[in-house]
Amino acid sequence: MKKMLIAVTAVAALTGVACSSDDGGGNSPSGAATGANGATCTADNAVDLTGDDPFTITIKDFAYDPDCFAAASASAITITNEDAVTHTFTIDGTPVDVTVPAGETFNGESAGLAPGTYQVHCTIHPSIKGTVIVS
Repeated sequence: MKKMLIAVTAVAALTGVACSSDDGGGNSPSGAATGANGATCTADNAVDLTGDDPFTITIKDFAYDPDCFAAASASAITITNEDAVTHTFTIDGTPVDVTVPAGETFNGESAGLAPGTYQVHCTIHPSIKGTVIVS
């Protein structure tokens, strides 16, 4: 099960179980999104994964780690699900929608997303949210 994934550039923080906004998702021209914890995910506070290829996101304890991050559009991605249940890594407004079964790891190619700020969530567990800043 291989789907094209993203090469994300982040200047926010994305993994963990909730650093995203409920602004309808998608590409945000402002470059910032308010997380579930009330913090705003920006290029200034995002975990910088732009130099990692692939960059890695971990799902653990029903959260993305990091949940606010920056990634390069051309980078590949690795998503590791350490929980005992299946999760998804879905980027709003894009074709990126990856299912990662419990205890498994997904390795994907770049989805070539346009630069911008995107909301990420688990379609199975809506409380799992994040923000990725793609460059």
